[in-house]
Amino acid sequence: MVVKARQQEKIKAIGYIRQSDEREDKEDISEQTQLLKIQQFCEFNDWDLVAVFKDIDYSGFRISFKKRPGFMEAMEYLKNTPEIQKFVAFNLSRITRRKKDFLAIKDIMGQLEVDICSTAEKLDFGSATGRMVANILADFNEYYSDNLSDITTDNKETNAIKGRWNGGPPPIGLKKQGDIFVEDGDKAIWVKTGFELAKQGYGPYRVAKHLLKKYGVDWDPRRVRYILTNPTYAAMQKWKGKLYPLKGGYHKLVEWEDFLYIQKTLFGKEKAWKGKDDRQLLSSILRCPVCGGKMHSRWTLSKKTRRYMCSRKNLPGGCSSPIVDLPTMNDVVISEIALMAKSRYQSDEILSKLDDDQNDSTKSIQKLRDEFSKLESAKQNVFDDYYLYNKRTEDEFNALIKRYETRQKEIERLLEKVPFPVKNKYGDFDDILNEVGNTILELSTQDQRKLIELLIDRIVPGTPTKLTFRWGEIKEIPVAKTKYSGAGVYFY
Repeated sequence: MVVKARQQEKIKAIGYIRQSDEREDKEDISEQTQLLKIQQFCEFNDWDLVAVFKDIDYSGFRISFKKRPGFMEAMEYLKNTPEIQKFVAFNLSRITRRKKDFLAIKDIMGQLEVDICSTAEKLDFGSATGRMVANILADFNEYYSDNLSDITTDNKETNAIKGRWNGGPPPIGLKKQGDIFVEDGDKAIWVKTGFELAKQGYGPYRVAKHLLKKYGVDWDPRRVRYILTNPTYAAMQKWKGKLYPLKGGYHKLVEWEDFLYIQKTLFGKEKAWKGKDDRQLLSSILRCPVCGGKMHSRWTLSKKTRRYMCSRKNLPGGCSSPIVDLPTMNDVVISEIALMAKSRYQSDEILSKLDDDQNDSTKSIQKLRDEFSKLESAKQNVFDDYYLYNKRTEDEFNALIKRYETRQKEIERLLEKVPFPVKNKYGDFDDILNEVGNTILELSTQDQRKLIELLIDRIVPGTPTKLTFRWGEIKEIPVAKTKYSGAGVYFY
């Protein structure tokens, strides 16, 4: 009797399709084309194609394989289905165009004991020849993508010069219609209103508040600022720092001349915050007494003076903290520092003798340093009495030196705990404190600000207002008067 041999079980494979949104030859490697080639490749090799995974509109160069959902789903499928032996793609560039990613994918497939196969190059990693050629092709694919990236950049610059949009969604208030942007209903009205108010001198905070009151539009000041500084609303496009007009009928929500006027008057160099060196005198150390947030300066409606207020003050349901008059607050803080600095070096502030019973925590920094210097002088006197004049015994010498050195070490530990900032740009603390009483009133505003930040940790307005210095000392400043009802405005 002849027994027919059992048919050998087929090799199982999965397919992978990736199509980029950047290629102009989509019809040559379309989703359908890739699928057909994968199916034909598996049929030719008598493999069983059990599943196909896709990533449509995903770049193989800009986007890592770990961020492609279809590819990661395929990896998960391979881990849970150990009988799969082949991973088939149209060509290696469909898997990735980055050499680093290719090596990582090859390592993952090796651990799963799955061979990568390419239908276009007729490669199978199951063979030594396939593995060798694949490495060469991976280098070529990365070179091709680098070159394509340069070409794409050049094309976008050409688009900008010719007045064509370089891609991306339209900003709020505009919508895409064909190849141009047109007004988007009520949203366009909101944006136009924002520009009209800005032209009248309204800042982002006031614009946001007006839009909420009139239209119920809950935009925060940050979003309003973004809108008011976006040239797309004036049918202009920025590419690599240069502005180009959008041509072909793009709708405008603000005229270009008005847009430039708003940038100059509302966001110009003399109005904008330029960073640390141009902040208002106390804006970095003022803290709201109600919510603990930062306080910033704002112009009054009359534009005659500025005031400090909580950064959450003008937001919907904002903070109920008081407003602080900026000029009088600045003056009183500078005066307080000058007065304090001068008094530190008056004779009645310096210790005339050691006071072991005094609580160390209540001593000023300068008193501790004076005490340290006195101890150093006392040690020198004891040394002279013992070695030069023979006035003290060895036991007396050792006892006194030990006592003075012990106390000096205690002072050093206390001084080390003081959180003085060390900034060579400003000089050390001793130099500043010694000279500040005579010079602070003559410094420029920005130099005054730097000095104040070096000495003061925070200021909390209230009745009284509290100044907390960086070494822990707290000074209280009374409020001269409170104007207006409610939270009011503090004057000093």
